[in-house]
Amino acid sequence: MKITLEPYTPAWKEQFQQQRSRINQAIAPLNPVIEHIGSTAIGNIIAKPIIDILVGLHESHSLDATIAPMLAAGYTYVEAFNQAMPYRRFYVQLKALSEAELPTILKPDQPLAFGKDYLSTVNIHVITYGTYHWVRHVAFRDYLIAHPEMREAYQALKQRIAAIDFEDLLDYNGHKEAFILEVQAKAIAWFLEQPENEIFQAAIAQHSSTSASIS
Repeated sequence: MKITLEPYTPAWKEQFQQQRSRINQAIAPLNPVIEHIGSTAIGNIIAKPIIDILVGLHESHSLDATIAPMLAAGYTYVEAFNQAMPYRRFYVQLKALSEAELPTILKPDQPLAFGKDYLSTVNIHVITYGTYHWVRHVAFRDYLIAHPEMREAYQALKQRIAAIDFEDLLDYNGHKEAFILEVQAKAIAWFLEQPENEIFQAAIAQHSSTSASIS
């Protein structure tokens, strides 16, 4: 599959605000923290026209409490990724590409037909607020906003690989992984140096300690 990359447009921020209101209404009792992440949140960079949204919950045991209300709000629950990322619940807004009925839940034993029967126009990553995975997403966004040279390097990478015929979106993401991991490490360090982000230092230290003990 070919990846569609589009120039930045302010409409992406407007689309995020619309989705933010919809999500907040769906899971308001959980008092979520909702952030626009990914390339559509950075500005001045080409991106897939997919709005990535990070939703932070204050308790990890509340993750499954989002499933019913998010389904009721019209999102598709991608249960297929839970085993690989148990700390996250992933939802998408799908756009049909065929006559096939859009799924409401994508289970682990179902083939994923992204780019064939449907496309995602919105990706929603629900995780626990303030954890390592929260910080890495927000730090990467803020770092690229604050460092134009890194933003330009990321855009150059996207342009270089745009001609590849990918197997799927996971294949596309794989071609960016080395760059993202390298920049992400710098981004987290920079992010934690900002005085307003001191509250996240303990979570990052705990993650680093756990990772070191496992390795």
